Amino acid sequence: MICMKQLKRVYARANLEPLSAVHTIDFTIKAGDFICIIGKSGSGKSTLLNMLVGLLRPTSGEILIDGIDLWSLTERDMAKLRSSKFGYIPQGPSLLSNLTVLDNVRLPFCMANKKGSGIESAVKLLEEMGIKELMDRYPSELSGGEMRRAAIARALINNPEILIADEPTSDLDEETTKEVMRVFSKINSKGTTILMVTHEYDITRYGNRLCIMSSGKLVEKYDLD
Repeated sequence: MICMKQLKRVYARANLEPLSAVHTIDFTIKAGDFICIIGKSGSGKSTLLNMLVGLLRPTSGEILIDGIDLWSLTERDMAKLRSSKFGYIPQGPSLLSNLTVLDNVRLPFCMANKKGSGIESAVKLLEEMGIKELMDRYPSELSGGEMRRAAIARALINNPEILIADEPTSDLDEETTKEVMRVFSKINSKGTTILMVTHEYDITRYGNRLCIMSSGKLVEKYDLD
């Protein structure tokens, strides 16, 4: 589904050597994969994800989505591809402060011009995330973990073909982490491809492929034990 060819991202720095955040990655994500990427802070994981979802332009190389060069598209066509293919869970707070939790979750549904209001699907996802009772609250009234669960629900509202998650369980307790990973496993078993970045080695057991990222380089670990 996704093919990265010679993918690089270099940051220019005043009076310093350029910083190579992502260094010459060749990697293929197949339909139905559940890939976990683990690595230290600053290893390039978030930079890689931001390029894959079209938020950050690579310095060089290609990202092919079902054979389509992502960065050859116009902004409009790229936005259409994102809304039809991707669910994205960014790192850190991402909810809109002027919308309720329910409206935050159903926002991608409305932006995709689908029929209906998306309310029923949004409520069901919030129930799965264990925060249905908070659907009429605003982000300022939520804890960090509750906001994270709402962001996960929002990423799933359009039944994405590819779910890209940047530290999706970083603000969650152990039991909620297990609940979220069970949801991920369930949607993966139904065909959704997942690419997840995490610091938590324990949850990589939910995936079928494990990669290590270090100094901008991505290496697949074939022995998962």
